[in-house]
Amino acid sequence: MAQEDWDDLNLALELATMASRIALPLHARGVATERKSDGSALTEADLAVDAELTAQLAVRRPSDAILSEESGQHGDSARRWILDPIDGTSYFARHEPTWGTHVALEVDGEVTVCVVTRPVLGRWWWAVRGRGAYRSALGTREPATRLAVSDVADPARARVMVWARNDHPLVTELQRTQRWLHPTLDGPLDVAAGRLDAMMDTLGQHWDLAPAVLLIEEAGGRFTDPLGGRRADLRGGWFTNARLHDAMCARTGVTPSVTPH
Repeated sequence: MAQEDWDDLNLALELATMASRIALPLHARGVATERKSDGSALTEADLAVDAELTAQLAVRRPSDAILSEESGQHGDSARRWILDPIDGTSYFARHEPTWGTHVALEVDGEVTVCVVTRPVLGRWWWAVRGRGAYRSALGTREPATRLAVSDVADPARARVMVWARNDHPLVTELQRTQRWLHPTLDGPLDVAAGRLDAMMDTLGQHWDLAPAVLLIEEAGGRFTDPLGGRRADLRGGWFTNARLHDAMCARTGVTPSVTPH
C-alpha cells in the first residue's frame, strides 16, 4: 500500500474512533430529536460528531475539502472527505444498535478509502481502493475478516433488498417472492459480506452511498448509478455481487456503462 493510502486509512479510522467515543455516551444517556427541513432526524450527537470531525480535518488535512451531511461543503479540492456523522439518527434516538459513522475519501471523484462503524456492536468495516474490504473489531485492524460477495448467479434465487418508497414497482414485484428482504441500514454491509446478493437504493445521499460503493466493489461486487455510471451522488443505484448485476439493472431499465477500476 502506498504511504499516502496508508496515512489516509489511518486518519479515517482515527476519525471513526473519535466519532464513536463522542456518540456512545450520548446514545446511552438518550437525546432529544429535532426535524430538519427535509424531514430527517437530527440530534446533538450528529452535531457534536460533525464539529469534531470537521475540526480535525481542518487541522490535519487543511488542503482537502469536506462534504458533511450536517454542515455541508467545506472548501474545494480534488481530495474530498465525505462524512455522515451519525448514519441512522432515528435508530440512534430510539436506542437501537443499527447506527454508525461514515467516513470516506474521494479523490478526483473516485472513493479511495472508507470506514463504516457500528459502535454499539463494537465493529467496523473498512476498505482501500485496490486493497480489499475488511471487517474487524472497532478500534483495531487485526484480526480482520476479508469481505467477499456471494456467488449466486440465478436471479430467481437472489436475496434482494430495496430502499425505496413502498409504492415503487420493484418493491411490489419483489414482495411477491420469498427472496425479498426488508430494508435495513446494514444492506450494503450484507452485500459486501455475501449475506445479501443485491440491493437497490433510490433514497440514499452521497454520504450514505460513498462508503458502500468502495466496500462492495473491493469485496468483488459492482455498483451502477441510475444513469449507468458509478456516481454516488445521484440518489442511489444497484449494488450487487457482480454475477447478478446486468440482470438486476435491467429490472429498472438501467444499462451499466462503467465497471469498477
